[in-house]
Amino acid sequence: MFLKKTANIWLPILIILALIGATAINLRLASTFQLQDDFAPRWVAAREWMRTGASPYSDSTYKATLDLLKVNGNEPNSLSQGRFYDPAWYVLFYLPISFVPYTIARAIWMTFVELSLVLSVFLSIRLAGLKISIPELLIMSLLVLVFYPLFKSILTVSVNAPYVFLSLLAVYLSRERQGTMAGLLFAICLWMVPPSLFLAILFMIWLGARRDGSLAKIYFSSLAFLVVVSLILFPGWTSEWFATYLRLFPDFSWVRTPLMVVGELFPGASAQIAIALSLVTLVMMLVEWYGIGEREGRAFHWKLMLTLNLLYLFNLTSEGIYLIWLFAPMFSVYKYLIEKWHVSGRIIAWVTTLTLIFVHWRRFQITQNWLPEESALVILLLPMLTMVGLQWFRWWATVSPKALIDSIKI
Repeated sequence: MFLKKTANIWLPILIILALIGATAINLRLASTFQLQDDFAPRWVAAREWMRTGASPYSDSTYKATLDLLKVNGNEPNSLSQGRFYDPAWYVLFYLPISFVPYTIARAIWMTFVELSLVLSVFLSIRLAGLKISIPELLIMSLLVLVFYPLFKSILTVSVNAPYVFLSLLAVYLSRERQGTMAGLLFAICLWMVPPSLFLAILFMIWLGARRDGSLAKIYFSSLAFLVVVSLILFPGWTSEWFATYLRLFPDFSWVRTPLMVVGELFPGASAQIAIALSLVTLVMMLVEWYGIGEREGRAFHWKLMLTLNLLYLFNLTSEGIYLIWLFAPMFSVYKYLIEKWHVSGRIIAWVTTLTLIFVHWRRFQITQNWLPEESALVILLLPMLTMVGLQWFRWWATVSPKALIDSIKI
C-alpha cells in the first residue's frame, strides 16, 4: 500500500537511475565493440553548424566526421560513408546532444535506442490488445534487448530506431483518434522511415471517414513548417543536399527490400521475381484497404496488423530495426492463440518467442555479421510467421462476432 501511494516519487527516481546505469554500461560497450557508426555524421553536422556555421553537407563536416571516427576506432556506415545526407531540418533534432562530448553523446544515443526498443514492445502489446501480467510484460520488454538484430542496432548506434518507434507511436495515437499529435510524428518520421507515408495515408482515410481531418492538416503543415525553417536556417541547403545524395547514391543499387532478398534466392530471375512480388504485395494491401473507412474494432485491427506486416516488406534497406513493426502483428497472433486456447496458447506464445531469439542468435554465431545488411533468415523468418498467423486467424479476427476472451472473466 505504501509503495502504491509513493509511486509518483520513487518510480521516476528508479527510471532515471536505470537510464543513468544503462548509459554507463553503454560507455563500456562502445569502447569494447568498435563497429560502423551512423550516429557520428549527425552529431558532427549539428556540432559543426553550431560552432562554425559549416554546412552539414560540406567537405569540412565530412572530414571532421572521418577524423572523429578514426580517433574512436570506428568505421563510417557503409550506406552514408560518413556523410550527412538527411534533409537539413534533422540537424535541429541533434542540437541538444551535440553539446555533449562525443563518447558520452554516443552512449546516450545508445540508451535512446534501448529505450525505443523497450517502449516499442510495450506499445506493440497495447496495439495488439494482448492481455498479459505485469511480470510477463516486463520480461517480454527486456527480452527485446537480447534479440540479435535489435541488439546489433544498439551496438551500431542505429539512428533509425527512435524514428521507427515514433512511427509506431503515431499509429497508436491515430487509432486512438489523436490525429494532431499523430500527424506531427508521421511528418517527423517521413524521411527516416519512408514506408510510414502509407500508414499516414491509411489513417487519413480512416479518420477522414469520421470527419476528422486533423491528421492530414497537421501532417502537411508540419512538413511545410520544417521546410521553411530549414530554408531560413540553412540557406541553399536543397542544392547541397541533392548533390550529396547523388554523390552517395548515383543509382538505386543501394535499395534492398525484403522482397528483393526473396528474389536473390533465385539468382536466375531475381529482378523479375522482386518486381512481381512487390506488385502483388502492393495490390494485396490496396485490396485489403478497400472500405477501410467503414471498419471498426477487430476487423480494422486485423487489417492494420496486416498493413504493418506488408509495409515491412517495402523497407528500403532491410535493416533489422524494421522488425519492430512486426511486433504488433506477432502479439496479435499471440492474442488470437490465447483467445482460442487460454493456457496452451500462452505456452505456444512464449515458446515461439524464445525460439525466435535462439534461432537468430544461432544465425549470428554462424555469420558473425556486424554489418547493416542482414541475412535472408533474419529478414524473412519473422514476417513469414506473422503473415501465416494473421491469415490463419483471419476469420476469427474479422468475422467472428465476439472474441472468446470477451466472454471470459479473467
